[in-house]
This record gives sequence, structure tokens and C-alpha cells, in this order.
Amino acid sequence: MSNAHSAPRRPIVARLIRVLSIPIIVFWVLVAVGLGLLAPSLDAVADKHSVSLAPQNSPAFHGMMNIGHVFKQFDSDSTAMVVLEGQDKLGDSAHGFYNRIVTKLHADRGHVENVQDFWSDPLTAAGSQSPDGKAAYVQVFLVGAQGTGPSKKSVAAVRDIVASVPSPPGVKAYVAGNTVLNADVSVAGHKSLQLMAVVSIGVIVVMLLIVYRSVVTAMLSLVIVGIELFAAQGITATAGNLNIIGLTPYAVSMVTMLTIAAGTDYVIFLLGRYQEARSAGQDSEVAFYTAYHGVSHVILGSGLTIAGACMCLTMCTLPYFNSMGLPCAIALLVIVAAALTLAPAILAVGSRFGLLDAQRELSTRGWRKVGTAVVRWPVPIIVVTLVIAIIGFVSLLTYVPQYNDEKFTPTDMPANVAMKAAERHFSQARMNPELLMLEADHDLRNPADMLIIDRVAKSVFHLHGIERVQTITRPLGAPIEHSSIPFQIAMQNSGTLQTAKIQNDNTAQMLEQADELSKTIANMEHMYAIMKQLTATTHDMVAQTHDIVDTTNELRDHIADFDDFFRPIRSYFYWEKHCFDIPSCWSLRSIFDTLDGIDELADQLQVMTGSLDHLDQLMPQILATLPPTIASMKTMRDFMVATHSTMAGIQAHQQELAQGSTLMGNYFDEAKNDDSFYLPPEVFKNPDFERGLKMFVASDGKAVRLIITHQGDPASVAGIKHVAGIKETVADAVKGTPLENAKVSLAGTASLYSDMQNGVKVDLLIACIASMILIFAIMLLITRSVVAALVIVGTVAASLGTACGLSVLLWQDILGLGVQWIVIPLSIVILLAVGSDYNLLVVSRLKEEIHAGLNTGIIRGMGATGRVVTAAGLVFAFTMMSMIVSDLRVVGQLGMTIGIGLLVDTLIVRSFMTPSIAAALGRWFWWPLNTFKIVNTGDAGAASDANTAPLPQFATT
Repeated sequence: MSNAHSAPRRPIVARLIRVLSIPIIVFWVLVAVGLGLLAPSLDAVADKHSVSLAPQNSPAFHGMMNIGHVFKQFDSDSTAMVVLEGQDKLGDSAHGFYNRIVTKLHADRGHVENVQDFWSDPLTAAGSQSPDGKAAYVQVFLVGAQGTGPSKKSVAAVRDIVASVPSPPGVKAYVAGNTVLNADVSVAGHKSLQLMAVVSIGVIVVMLLIVYRSVVTAMLSLVIVGIELFAAQGITATAGNLNIIGLTPYAVSMVTMLTIAAGTDYVIFLLGRYQEARSAGQDSEVAFYTAYHGVSHVILGSGLTIAGACMCLTMCTLPYFNSMGLPCAIALLVIVAAALTLAPAILAVGSRFGLLDAQRELSTRGWRKVGTAVVRWPVPIIVVTLVIAIIGFVSLLTYVPQYNDEKFTPTDMPANVAMKAAERHFSQARMNPELLMLEADHDLRNPADMLIIDRVAKSVFHLHGIERVQTITRPLGAPIEHSSIPFQIAMQNSGTLQTAKIQNDNTAQMLEQADELSKTIANMEHMYAIMKQLTATTHDMVAQTHDIVDTTNELRDHIADFDDFFRPIRSYFYWEKHCFDIPSCWSLRSIFDTLDGIDELADQLQVMTGSLDHLDQLMPQILATLPPTIASMKTMRDFMVATHSTMAGIQAHQQELAQGSTLMGNYFDEAKNDDSFYLPPEVFKNPDFERGLKMFVASDGKAVRLIITHQGDPASVAGIKHVAGIKETVADAVKGTPLENAKVSLAGTASLYSDMQNGVKVDLLIACIASMILIFAIMLLITRSVVAALVIVGTVAASLGTACGLSVLLWQDILGLGVQWIVIPLSIVILLAVGSDYNLLVVSRLKEEIHAGLNTGIIRGMGATGRVVTAAGLVFAFTMMSMIVSDLRVVGQLGMTIGIGLLVDTLIVRSFMTPSIAAALGRWFWWPLNTFKIVNTGDAGAASDANTAPLPQFATT
């Protein structure tokens, strides 16, 4: 076995790399330069071939697409809000400005699918205008899935349209919305990527100078990293350009930073082991093989672990995760290939000239002391490290994910400026409503189904956190005016109130008639008194007339006696022709004529006496008729007065009832009470209502949509909770009704984030389990120890939990900015991958030193790897932390969280926790390896080689 320890192994791959070092270098340079010249840049490819970040398998996304399909308005999830803001209340000039914009939007069918123009219709205008009257908006559905190239072009087209229409004085137009924000985020991400790369390179240069104290070594390391970076970006960009993979701003940032950091780490691993071998007295060639043999499996295992963990992201359902898996995996595989070929080739060339030798003596004394402390007090150190981990985990318990992307993007971005203008007048909930659609198998345009629709709207409105629900039965969020049953009952009594004055006037005339009748009765009574007198007088007259007749008859008889005596003389006067001429003759003749008149007078008196007798008979009859007539008139007057009293009371009661129902209807309207909604059939023929039907009901009448506005920010944990019970509430509302089997579709900001929140839980579980299984398998293959592999996975899990908790403590609890929802789950997956390589390097080195004894092996292993792993961890950590310079705060938070995790892994887990656990477990740490055999073999070999120069040991079994 002494020969085994006296000469390093020279694997065929290492020999080929050393022999073909120049061609290998040329090949990688050609790959990096050629792809850089021939293929588009990664930024350009990401901009052109970007994929949608919307979870297209989520119920909310399917709901949105279904609503657009049923209403024949849109087939993408891209929307924008054109917001008008005025210094004063918007007037006719603002309406004209708005109409010109809407007309141009309607005309651009290449970028605009639908324009929901509510402000132009008086029926719905108040729903899209701010309460202060100084702002209004129109929602625009765009061509292209959100986040893709067509969507970005549509956003640019809408902005051009708005900019092309001259605005009136004091009025400005803005384009806002999540789609607009995503388009600006893509631009900001591309701009920030170059700055992040420059800063990270600067950080690496400084760290390499500190580690190696050699400009040449630092520059050669930087050249290696640069070639690897360009090659990885070129190959990734080519894959994206060929539509093999999709790209997002997050994926591009992560590809760049992971390749820089991982490439630098692997260079440090290789150079660190090479310089260690040189410090041990090996020549450059032997040191090359020692370095390659000592770290190649670590680089391969680490790279495969990171790439494999990234590949596990492809099993996720959310595009935020699965769109990042393949690009990062491809880039890491390129980095691993370059780290195993290009870096050793440059090392082989540089070592011939002594360019990469250490410029100072490499001391392991400090890390040996740490190893000694770990071996001496493993349990207390484990307890201390666990306490630190617990602090992180406790902080993680306070984590409240943030979903509003506006908080994590530059405030001067056009989309954020537009949103701020909108938020001066509208709540965030108004700008990000939920859409709910009921789809039935029959026409809903009838009073019965309207009752059910309003019942659904009312049930959803009464949910906690819902501010307003708009639909056909409540276009402005409140029930349609005058649609309550009490008001409609009141309207039925409106005729009573309208005729009340006439009825009251007529009733009052009855009193006037009674008064006139009283006057008539008084006149009749007065007439009766006169008639009594007249009857008595008539009776007296009749008696006196009879006396006159008797006297006249007696006078006539006496005159007849006289006439009988003087008749002959009388005849003479009538016979005498000249009697007219003889005065005495004419006088006597006249006397005789008078006597003849007495006969006529007697006859006439006789006739008049008969009439007077008849009159005397009639007058008592008339007199007898007047008292009953007067009594009847009095009765009529009493009846009229009584009727007036009755009718006045009835009318007063009817008017009181009508007034009460009218007040009840008015109060129901004023209170916006929706407990007694009803639409009569004639409403469906109303032109205004028909316009509302077009806005809220599908053209075939079989679907109706509801616009739901939250209380507070829908893009928040509270907003997500608000939508949790909407579908169940709808199901309860339609239970037992004709719409019981109606299909329910729900879409919107909160419902989409709710689906993503559920998706994160599933995806994180899948990715973590898959990553841990993969990491465990790779660690098991390399270490050949089940317990060691489990410890590596467990300590990595502990470090990532601590890192996430400390990140929450920093961003949420100390800075008060909150942590964007994607940061923690993505950091967990990335840290699972990148956090294992340091433990792998340490455990692999501990395994090499087992032959010296378990505790001695730990001390030696920590002394040998301490400087290299610490340098690599710090470089990786600070490289990831340099992402903080990005304009996208989410990218900065992601980099900081991963950086914190790497610091925890480097300074706590790798330095103390893992070796302490190895020391505490002793031989069990290496189970099922036979450590007794390895240690005994190592002791024998050491005894036989006691007088030979110390060489690195490579026992691995």
C-alpha cells in the first residue's frame, strides 16, 4: 500500500486534458466567441422568445379564457387600463379626448381585442369614474399572452395610441395594469442585467485578489469564468432562439448569476487543491493530477446537483418555476463541462509557467484549530448552530408573502407612474377586480333568473372583504334604482296619491253641498210657513169669493126684476136709430148694457169660484207635501255629512297607507336594500336595460358576468382569502334553483394569486422532495455513506430554512418592505442545489483523511478545505448578493436570500454543524463504510512510509 500513497493516480481524462489543453482552450474560446457573434444575445432572445408567467393550468386562467370566449371579446390574459386624470373635474373636453382614444383603440385590431367602454354609457359611467370626478378609466384587452413578445408589442401600441391623441389642458392619460407592469419589468430586467454582471465581476475580482494575492491568478480565473459565462449564455440563448426553451427576466438573471458564481466556485476548488498540492511539495504536473482527482468528482457532483435541482423545477406547474428550470440546468451543465475541461486545461498551461502557484505560504493552522474545537466539543457546537437555525426558522414563521409587483419595481417606471396616478383616485381593488361568470343552459333574460342572479350577487357581496359586486341587476354595485318590491308596491299606490287632491276636493264639495242643502231646507221651511199662510188666505178668499158670488147673484136677480119691468122701454132704446145722437137715449141705453154686464160678471164669478174651490182643495195637499220634503232634505243632508265623514276618513286612511308604502319604497331605495329585488317583465323592453344586458349578459343570453371589487389590495394575502369562498357561496346561492347546474368561472388578480399560492405549495413540495432525493442519490454515490448523504441533505435543509428566515427578518421585519412571494420558494430550491457542494467538498475530503483516524481526519480535512471552501462560499455569496443592484427588487431579494443562505452554509453549516455531527456520530457517520479497515490500512501505510516525504492520500473506500 505504500506505493498507493507515494504516487498520485493519473486518470485518463486528466491526462487527455493535460495533453490536449491548447485545443480544449481554443474550442471553448471558439464556442464562446462564435456563439456570441452568430447567435443573438441572451437578452435579445429572452425579449423575443419570452414565455408567459401566467399559470395556464390554473382555474383562474381557464376562467378568464372561458369568459372571453363566451362573451366573444378576448382570448388572452393581457389587459391594460387607460386612465384619464384631470386637475379639475373631467368635462366635455375630457370626454372628447377619451372618445378619440377609444375610437383609435377600437380601430387597432392587430393589438387590441376588446375595449370595455363604460364611461361613454350613462348607465355605467359612474362605475368607471372616480368619486371626485377627476379621473376615469377604460379597460383594454390586448393581443398576446401576458409577458410574451406579442403582449409587449400590444402594450407599446396602446401607449403609442394614447400619446398620439392631443390631450386638452389639465388632462393627462396614462396606461396602467399588470400586463403593462410586466412589459416594463422585462425592460428593467434587461437593463439591470448588465449592471449586475459588471458588479458581480467586480466582486469576484476583489475576492480573488484577496484570496490569491496575485493579479495573474485572479485574471486567469476571471478569464476562465468569462469564457464559461459567454459559452453558457450562448448555448442557452441558442436553445431559446430555437424555441427549445422559453425565457423570462427572472430566468435570464438567474442563469447569468448562477453561471458566474458556480464557475468561480469550481475554479476556486480546482486552484485551491492545486495550490495545496504545490504547498505540499508536489511539482506542477503531479499537483495538476492531484487537484483534478481531488475536486473533479466534487465539481461533477455539485454541478449535477445544481442542474438536477433546476431540472426538478420543470416538474412544477407555475411558469415562474418551470420556465427557470431548463435554462439554468443547460447553463450549469455547460459550466460543469467547462469546469472539468477548460479550467484544468488553462491550469495545465499556466502551471507549466508557474503562473497559478500560491504567492504566499498556505497556512491551515486556523482551520485546524476550528477542527480541533469541533472534535473536542461537538455536541455544544451542534446546540449553538441549532440555536442559530432556530432563530431563522422562528423568523420564517412571521413570513407574509407579498404579491403586489408594484412594490418591488422602480417607482419611476412608466407603469408605476401610471398606477400611482390611478391610485390617487381609485383603489387598487377597482383597478384589479375579479370576474365571475355563470353559464347556464337556457336564456337568462327573464325575471325569474334575474332574481337568482341578484341573489348570487348579493351573496357574494355579503362575503367578508368584498366591497362591491356589479352585474346586470346592479350595474353600479347597488341594486337598480326602484327595483325593490316595496318601491314597486308603492308605485301601485302612486295613483292614489296623485288623485288624492281631486278626491279630497270632491269630498270637501260634499260639505259645501250639505251647506247648500241646509240653506234649501231653511228656504223650504220658510216657504212652508208662507204656504200655510197662503193656504189659509186662499181658503178665506174662496169663502169671500162665494159671498161675492152670492151677492152678485142676488144683485143680478134684483136687476133682472128691474129689467123685466123696463124691458119694453129698453127695447125702444135699442130700436131707436138715432139713439146715438140723443144723449138721454144713449145714456139710458148704456145703463141697460151695464145691467147685461152684471150677468156676465155673475157667470165669470161662478167660473172663478169653481177654480178657487179647486185651488182651495190643492193648497192643503201642497202644504201637506212640504213637511215630508223638508224632512227628506234634512235626511239627505245628514246622510251627506255622514258620507263626507266616512269618505274623508277612508281617503285619509288610503292616503296614509299610500304615503307609508311610498316612504317605505323610498327608504328601501335610499338604503340600497337588496333583500326584496324584483324586475317586472316590461323592464326587459327598456332601452337602457337592453344596453346593460349587452355589457353583462352574453349575446345568446345564456351567461352573465359579475365584476367583484375587493376591500383593500387584491394582490395580498388578505385579498387571496377574500376569493377563497366565492365559488362555494355561488353554489349555495343557486342551490335548488334553475341555475343549480350552471357552470361557474372565476378570474382576476386575487383568484390568480390564490391559484398560484396553492401551486407554490404543490410545486415546492414536488421540487423539494425531488431535489432532496436527487441530492441524496448523488451524495450517496460520491460519499458511499448513507448517513453522510442524509447529513448533507439535512444540514442543507437547515441552512436554507435559516437563510429564508433571516431574509424575512431583514426585508420584512427590519426594513418593512416585505418579501415578494416568489423569493422564498425559489430560494429554497436553488439553495438546496448550491448549498450541497461545500458540504460535499468537506465530506469528500474528510473521507480521504479517514485513514488517519476519525477525529484526526476531521481536523486534517477542515484544515485542508477551510480556506478553499470559505473563499468559494464567500465569492458565491457575494456574487449572488450583487443582484441587489438590480432595478427589480425581487431579483435583489432573491440574490440576497441565496447569498445569506450561502453565508450560513459556508460559515456555520460547513464550518461547524456538519463536522460536529460527523464528530458526534463517529463511525456511524460513515455507515455502511468499514472505517475500521480504512483506519487500520491507513495506519499500516503510514508506518511503512514513515521515512518518506508526505504525499496526499487518495484512499476512497
